[in-house]
Amino acid sequence: MSEEQAFWLLEVLCDRLLPGYYAPSMHGTLLDQRVFEALVQRTLPLIHDHFQEVDVQLSVASLPWFLSLFINSMPMIFAFRIVDCFFSILKINGEELLKIQDDGGFLNLMRDYFASLGDPAHPNSTDPRTRAITRFQELLLVSFREFSVITDEMIVSERKRFRNEVIHSLESFSKRSAIRSLKTLGRFTKDQAGLIYDALYMAMCIVPPSAPVNPPPVLLSIDGTAEKPETRIELRTFQYFLSEIATWARNEKIVSNGFQQRVDREIAEHEFIDRLFFFWDASCRGALSFQDLVSGLDGIIFNDLMENIEWFFNVHDKNKDGYLTKDEVLTLSESLLFIFRYEVGDAYLGAVSRFMTNAFEYGDALLPPAEHEETKEETKEGEPSTPYIMESNQPYLNLATFRMVVLADEILESFFETDLSNSFRLEVIPDAEVPTSSNGLLGDLWSTIATDSNKKIFNMFTDEIGKTIGKHQVIQRPSIGRYTRLEEPKARESLLSPSMRKSPSKTNLAVSTSPSAPSLMPSSSSALTVNVKEQMSKDLPSIPPSASLSPMVQAVNARLMERTPFAIDDAKDDDDESEGELDGNDNDDCVMDEVDAFLEAHDSGLTDADQEVVKGVLSSSSLVSTDE
Repeated sequence: MSEEQAFWLLEVLCDRLLPGYYAPSMHGTLLDQRVFEALVQRTLPLIHDHFQEVDVQLSVASLPWFLSLFINSMPMIFAFRIVDCFFSILKINGEELLKIQDDGGFLNLMRDYFASLGDPAHPNSTDPRTRAITRFQELLLVSFREFSVITDEMIVSERKRFRNEVIHSLESFSKRSAIRSLKTLGRFTKDQAGLIYDALYMAMCIVPPSAPVNPPPVLLSIDGTAEKPETRIELRTFQYFLSEIATWARNEKIVSNGFQQRVDREIAEHEFIDRLFFFWDASCRGALSFQDLVSGLDGIIFNDLMENIEWFFNVHDKNKDGYLTKDEVLTLSESLLFIFRYEVGDAYLGAVSRFMTNAFEYGDALLPPAEHEETKEETKEGEPSTPYIMESNQPYLNLATFRMVVLADEILESFFETDLSNSFRLEVIPDAEVPTSSNGLLGDLWSTIATDSNKKIFNMFTDEIGKTIGKHQVIQRPSIGRYTRLEEPKARESLLSPSMRKSPSKTNLAVSTSPSAPSLMPSSSSALTVNVKEQMSKDLPSIPPSASLSPMVQAVNARLMERTPFAIDDAKDDDDESEGELDGNDNDDCVMDEVDAFLEAHDSGLTDADQEVVKGVLSSSSLVSTDE
């Protein structure tokens, strides 16, 4: 045999005849070992029951047989001739096997037997031909005569039967090893860490990460040894992992079409998820390990109200200086809108609107006064003062102010107290059955039809029929689900005292100047509408122009500028009121003239004394008018 023939023979042995034997998990070896134990129980029940009684593991001796094909267990000349002699070895040594009491005796018996394979099987026989039969020949005879019923088809069938069991046992062992290797569990229990492990490796099966690589030489521990390579997931795999853990990280649609009702789940994509990925990447490697995920989830699931507010603040504090810039405040608002995107009603939308207004109002009020004085000095007399323009990266809102603004709103306070932590749910992931190939025509037909692509086609077909008959309905499942009915947003109350409401920022919200923005007042009070707009432009804080805002933030600003028209909007100004007062005096004079005429027409009914009293009153009133 040439070297090339030897190589291809080895390839056939390792990949075709012994699949999975020499993989890192050795799943093929463990699977065939389990099949061997099941067949021993079926063909040699006495030996199997005895091993169970004395707690002797058959794999202690048989596992090396499988791995080396007897090359390391018996002389080479005999090992090359053995194909399937596992059962014959146990059959021939059955009486001695029933006497052993531990694993050591089992190993010694097998070693002595393999060493004596060249000896005569019946040395005391009178027949010279019988004395010439060696123990190895006896082994082959018993193998082909008594165990020929074990066919290749039976072995393949047993492999399919025990494949799921072996894979699950390997996964369970890997999970326990990974949990034991963690530096810290934080506040998680081992069972909860196991749920995180299940979600992680389910995501890795759906979106496989890159192959693990050795760390660079600079990443050494204190004693100079390199860190152990570990599996890490990248951003795309992390998005799928988070969709299994966090309710707001996925889009769930309840679809009903008259034929079926199903839940379609999609991975949500947003900048907040990307920020969370890099926030948990403490080692700045661009990938997350199992330890990073456990530590990251520990920092949010068990938090209270104040810790959640600080955590959310730190996620959006990009440079970690303890302050949020105006752009970061807008980004934080967009993150809240992303989490609340499918909630019922406008309560959450109004909460984010009030948060933005309060944050910018309070942030402007707390700006350093020296900067505004310089701006005022540069302004010439007689010219309107220009608004103070901040740099995009200038610190604007600190943690204390952010906490105060959040606690001022009941909905946001409830969200950070309970809803944020409860949105991370560690649930048991059902075990995925390994697909098995069915035999026969019907099995092949079903395996061809029941595929994921065909299921999607069937769902699309039923949806189209449902749209035609008018029974197709899609409902977005909310991620928080606190409000189940429509809730109108509450009116905002300013957090500033009257002395603090003189904001240095004089620019108006960009939405109010947009032609598509809704009108603030009715058209009948145009003069007063102008004054209201000017006053609002003085009181409202400055935020970046609308070109830099996302559509979600623009919608919040538009709602912010809306208010219900009041009756005072149709009231007249002071000049109109003074003219009205003059008209009122003229009307009073007319009334007095009518009274005099009435008295003169009906004075005949009065007595002489009454007439004298009336004349006295009229004369006194005329004197008073003359003096005036």
